[in-house]
Amino acid sequence: MQKLNYDAQESWSMTSGRMQSPIAIRTAETDLIDYPASLNLAYDFTGQYVHDTGQGVEIGLTGTAVIANRPFQLQQFHIHAPSEHTLDGKQFDAEVHFVHQAPDGRQAVIGVFLQIGRASTTFATILSRINDDHSFKCDVTDILPTNRSYYHYIGSLTTPPLSENVEWYILAQPMTISADQLAAFHVHYDYNNRHIQPLNGRPVLYYNE
Repeated sequence: MQKLNYDAQESWSMTSGRMQSPIAIRTAETDLIDYPASLNLAYDFTGQYVHDTGQGVEIGLTGTAVIANRPFQLQQFHIHAPSEHTLDGKQFDAEVHFVHQAPDGRQAVIGVFLQIGRASTTFATILSRINDDHSFKCDVTDILPTNRSYYHYIGSLTTPPLSENVEWYILAQPMTISADQLAAFHVHYDYNNRHIQPLNGRPVLYYNE
């Protein structure tokens, strides 16, 4: 398996480049969402696989998300370390991306920051099953905050083909993994985060649950 070269990001091909991700989120520069726009998540508890894709560690999981009263289906989630987005100047130890698709094909990604602290049972299970295609118990509640306040903007995928018009929802509350768990992830990837991209005048919104 050939791994994506994160040391040569400038050579990655893209179809366009004005709405790229990740970005540096600055709370003071966001606009408040003042209409109903909650995230309602109902993810399954059985994972289908854990793969080292060459871009990161991906976990097959299904479920539903209702985002601002619009239905999406969870396709998979994957892990980047360190975090791709930054929040008020802080880069977190890792970031989980829950990738969804709407019936019309539109993509939405819910991002969760991870920082060093209490160990995660889910993260431990994932690390023990890399490149395993057998189903397994996958309860993501310990890497998914109950508070669903989020930052929202329109961006792109963060790996090639870097497709744009992706809806991003970055949860404000970080979750935790242990230092040993982070070190175990870095056995597979020294780092797999894309560099911060220009905002280019895009609005960033904040929803306070």
